[in-house]
Amino acid sequence: MSAMPAVHRFLAYPELVEHMLSYLSRERVDLLSLSAVSKAFRVYALRVWARYLDIPTSAAVEKLQFYKANPQLLSQVRFLRIRNDAVELEPEQSSLSPSIPVHNWAAITSILTLVDKAQVSTRKAPAIDLTLGTTDIRSLVNAFHSCSRLKQNIVALRIIAVLAPKITTDMDTADCEDVQTATADQREEWIGDWAALTQFIFDVQGSAREHANSGLINFHYHGDDLEDGFRIPERNVPETFWADLSGAAALTLRDLSIQSHFEDYGEAILPLLTFSHLEKLYFNSYDVGYSTQNQEFKFIDEFLDRHPHLQKLVIYSGDPPSFCQTFPHLVCFGVQDQYRSLEERIDFARRHPNILATEDEELILRGTDAVASEIYPNLRQLTAYKTEAFEKCAERGGRLSHIRLRNHGPPKGLDLHSFSSTMWLTRFPEAAKAVTCLELGLVRVEDMDRFQASFSSAFTSDFLPNLTELALIWSKKTPFGVSEPSAEEKIGPLLAGLVTARSLRILHLSDRTKPFPKKEILVDCVFPQSLEYLVWLEAPVQKSQYFRFLDTQPDSSSSKLAPALGKRGKLQRISAMFRTKITPEGVWERPFHNERMVTILDHITPQC
Repeated sequence: MSAMPAVHRFLAYPELVEHMLSYLSRERVDLLSLSAVSKAFRVYALRVWARYLDIPTSAAVEKLQFYKANPQLLSQVRFLRIRNDAVELEPEQSSLSPSIPVHNWAAITSILTLVDKAQVSTRKAPAIDLTLGTTDIRSLVNAFHSCSRLKQNIVALRIIAVLAPKITTDMDTADCEDVQTATADQREEWIGDWAALTQFIFDVQGSAREHANSGLINFHYHGDDLEDGFRIPERNVPETFWADLSGAAALTLRDLSIQSHFEDYGEAILPLLTFSHLEKLYFNSYDVGYSTQNQEFKFIDEFLDRHPHLQKLVIYSGDPPSFCQTFPHLVCFGVQDQYRSLEERIDFARRHPNILATEDEELILRGTDAVASEIYPNLRQLTAYKTEAFEKCAERGGRLSHIRLRNHGPPKGLDLHSFSSTMWLTRFPEAAKAVTCLELGLVRVEDMDRFQASFSSAFTSDFLPNLTELALIWSKKTPFGVSEPSAEEKIGPLLAGLVTARSLRILHLSDRTKPFPKKEILVDCVFPQSLEYLVWLEAPVQKSQYFRFLDTQPDSSSSKLAPALGKRGKLQRISAMFRTKITPEGVWERPFHNERMVTILDHITPQC
């Protein structure tokens, strides 16, 4: 029986084809490989591949060339993301200019026009997710001007403040009036950008209502927090913008993130905002709680009173709110509330027994044993700076599945050499059995190699039987002029040391140096038995690289024997698309502020 009839018989079952292609689309590269080797599959594979269109602005010109040559694929686009990849990283890490070149914006505009033309007969435009800098606002408005139909399904808008260019006037010799004029001009341009964004949001929401679409679901703003006398001192977002955002998205917004500039006053922002279906809030402000002598916490408390449906709540502020509210659906909680009385904090924890994730290590450390069962009884994820918090949780019967230790360096508090013999988990086997993810942010460690010999005992499945995801972050210092070693030299020994972690599926490693230049690394090396993916470097400090494990069967002439533990293979670089989660509405979930989403697997949601 020939192979071709077999292919056609397979294609005769649409459900089977869809299932296989959906599986292959996870890593993208397989869809392209399939379309290259089989003409019969090509049309199906490319349709699925084009369903998710991700446009980093630095690659807009290349994307346009591809879709000009293959315009038929654009009719398949259902989820579209446009992102300024220069502003996604920390400024000192990005080699790209935060301002998108004119020809790149021209390419983005052309792609949008092609998408609009290709989908003119479809009832619903693709869901669109946007991440751009403040300097991109007017170009964004212009790009959608000629294809306004696409505005109907913009579901996410993330704006990142881009530092204003330095005033070119010589501050030492210039007339004071000239400096004031230059500053005023920049401030006027800044206000004009936000006015343009306001009108854009009104247009988006109006079009969404007209077509019965979901409207704007996510709005995130990341303000710069650098105070520089040579830049605009007044970088606060106009208060009119917040009032207009609230009016436009009051019924649709579910996820709000504000990391404010030092002149964005929380007391001025929060009273202007009301969103009837808000579920996620991240708010980082310098001044909340410092308004007037007898009204501290008033504005943020009133804001929380208006939003009882919150499921995830993270607040960093000058002083915490009173937290006298009760949120029936709250599962994730983080706040700087060390100034609150212990009784108030315990009372809040008692009213929210369904919290699964928190950064509230102080309450766990200070809470008495008498109320231990009432302090986060269902906690699955704890972020802490002190190992004592995890030990206290285990002593009280806590069973954390996701442990996040931040900003800690051995040997104080955490010694990888004796990790499996002295740490709290050795004294609580049931707690060790519950751990599926371990994140160790060891930013004071410069040389992880000195701990490599301890990996086999520190992370062995005999000690942590269900560990499926591990993240190790350290800070290597490379002397100027010294080249970085290869992947084989840098992380090969670390992976070999982890072969005793038999359940490990995903490994994150970052020494905060440089990406690997090759697309295939660690060829014919030894890996943990269950390893599927390696993530190198961490966002948003650096751009992550993603690799998948591929088996390499040695030929009969190979002198290398099968390892006693682990498996032999190589790592192949793949697109970040494989770890991207897209909601049914079309919101691309990914890190926006630091540590919002680090892991690939979900370790806290109870499994049915």
